Amino acid sequence: MQERKGSVWLGAGVTWHNEIADVSAEWLGDASGKSKGQQFRLGVQRDFRAGSFTVTPRVAANWLDKKYVDYYYGVRTEESLPGRPAYLGASTVNTEIGLRVGYTIDSHQAVFVDVSATQLGKQIKNSPLVDRSSQTSLSVGYLYRF
Repeated sequence: MQERKGSVWLGAGVTWHNEIADVSAEWLGDASGKSKGQQFRLGVQRDFRAGSFTVTPRVAANWLDKKYVDYYYGVRTEESLPGRPAYLGASTVNTEIGLRVGYTIDSHQAVFVDVSATQLGKQIKNSPLVDRSSQTSLSVGYLYRF
């Protein structure tokens, strides 16, 4: 198969902070022109604070356009093999749930753990390149504020 290269994504985002939750929207386009795709993300999260701890659950939906899905998950006719048929991707929506737990050490330092699960959209799950319907992520970090 021909190599699929990573892209540089540029776009805009906005977050509405209110007393119930933070609602965010973000649009990104492939500025490098590799996939020529676009994506749009809509998410909701809320911080719960207890002393030095912050717990932040979140949910999000990420729409990926046809060009994105076809570039990264499609199989061109000339790339098809037995067991890997040609596949033309279409737009889809991935859904995500996650939880971030942060601990503030002092006014400059904090640590966090972030766990998330993403349910892949139908058009990605149906690709012969994909053998699972979801993916999980674990991030651990340290933050220093100057």
